[in-house]
Amino acid sequence: MKRILITLLFPLSVFAQQQLKTKASLESVTVYNNGAQLTHTGKIMLPAGTSEIVINNISGRVNENSIQVGVSTGVTILAVQFNKDFLNTDAANPEIKKLNDSVKIVSAELTKIKNTKTIEEQTLVLLDENRKSGGTSSGTNVAELIKLAEYYRTKSTEVRAAIAALTLTEEKQNQKLNALQQQIAELRNNPNQQLGQLVLQLMSKEHTDASYHVSYVTPAANWLASYDIKAMNTANPLAVVYKAAITQSTGLDWKKVKLALSTGNPNYNITAPILNPWFVSTYQQQLRIRGYASPIVADEKKLEEAIVVGYGKAKKENLTGAVSTINNYTSVNESQLGVTFNIDIPYDVNSDDKPHTVSFKEYEVPAKYKYYAAPKLSSDAYLLADVTNWEKLNLQAGSANIIFEGTYTGKSYINPANILDTLSLSLGKDKKIIITKEKQEDFSSTKFIGANKKQLFTYLIKIRNTKKESIDLSLKDQYPLSSDSDIEIELLESSGAEISKETGIVTWQLKIAPNETKTIKLSYSVKAPKGKIIAGL
Repeated sequence: MKRILITLLFPLSVFAQQQLKTKASLESVTVYNNGAQLTHTGKIMLPAGTSEIVINNISGRVNENSIQVGVSTGVTILAVQFNKDFLNTDAANPEIKKLNDSVKIVSAELTKIKNTKTIEEQTLVLLDENRKSGGTSSGTNVAELIKLAEYYRTKSTEVRAAIAALTLTEEKQNQKLNALQQQIAELRNNPNQQLGQLVLQLMSKEHTDASYHVSYVTPAANWLASYDIKAMNTANPLAVVYKAAITQSTGLDWKKVKLALSTGNPNYNITAPILNPWFVSTYQQQLRIRGYASPIVADEKKLEEAIVVGYGKAKKENLTGAVSTINNYTSVNESQLGVTFNIDIPYDVNSDDKPHTVSFKEYEVPAKYKYYAAPKLSSDAYLLADVTNWEKLNLQAGSANIIFEGTYTGKSYINPANILDTLSLSLGKDKKIIITKEKQEDFSSTKFIGANKKQLFTYLIKIRNTKKESIDLSLKDQYPLSSDSDIEIELLESSGAEISKETGIVTWQLKIAPNETKTIKLSYSVKAPKGKIIAGL
């Protein structure tokens, strides 16, 4: 019988899988606008034959189809499986570990309080028993009885007070313990803190010290671009600081990892697309300045927006990388699928679903400075910085903090999709340029000519430069356009402006000397039948 058992068990011992555990080290992360690719490495001693390897320290939120595993030569991968790892989540989460340590301290203190309380309660019982048994063998005189009563009263009061204080302390410690345990339970149930593990079936021809690498894509990470735009004065180039707000909830804290930021996205759907008919249409662009809006139709060659716009006909200038510490650690790789910024400085990004800001690239950008004003909308003059060849900056859509002459002047927004040849940034208002627009009542009138009514409108625009240097100012205004054949509009005076008859926008390119005041005259007439009310004037 023994020989039969040996014969049956021997093959099982030869072919039985050995389960080995290993912890993968997170080496690098490539963060996309939506998602991230994590790469881990590790080593493990493999016996000859088939083994089951459990790799811990993997993100708990993984696109399982994206998992790639590589092993040393001579080792064959038989199967790969991803599981949630509920056992190692506490150990990997510093916050849970800290809370567990607090639970141990509070529990130990609570045990001491309970033990002390028990001793005090037993002391009270002992006092009661001694009080009952006192003087049973022989009579007790009055003096001894008074002395015994006083001792019992004092000691009993002291013990009962101690029990009451201990009870109160015990309740507070229990409340603290419950709060800690609830916090731990909440963190354990938080998907942002959930770890995963890979289970590999490997076969090795011989005993070997094997290395492995694991990569996968997780949807639980992203980055958003933002900028600091700095200008010391109008004589110096712009300094553009490129920043990224990285957010991740992969369940795995990224500690001292090599980061890469990519403008591309993981392609989950690789089905070849089919073209459908493509229709285009026109729309009316609005000119906006600090919350003001006006239905001015944009002349695509002439009209710049006050915040961030693009326009053509600009002289090309070269961009040069600024001397910067961060630039020494960041390389840029461009491909057909996007641009990747590789950062050699190790970073920490916790799995807390909160933005972590990283400055990764700086540029020194030649800019042409000029002023812009649209007095119909605002009496302020805006300083604009025009940047050409902006494509070399590899910009993403994002907010920009504007800092001029060391002072924060406001926030703007950069959207490369809306920029043509030139990126124009508003650096803020300049109160030393005073602009007024007034209607000249003496030169404005209403006349009736036969069946028609003719209205004359005349405006004076005054610009005073109180600065110590000359300025270039692009001044824009408009006259109305008619959408009715019965309404006739004639531009009478524009003081030499460039005129767009399609949009009704008039533009003056002015150079104003220090302490100089220039006056612009704009006049137009509107003729319509008497019985018609003209809307929009």
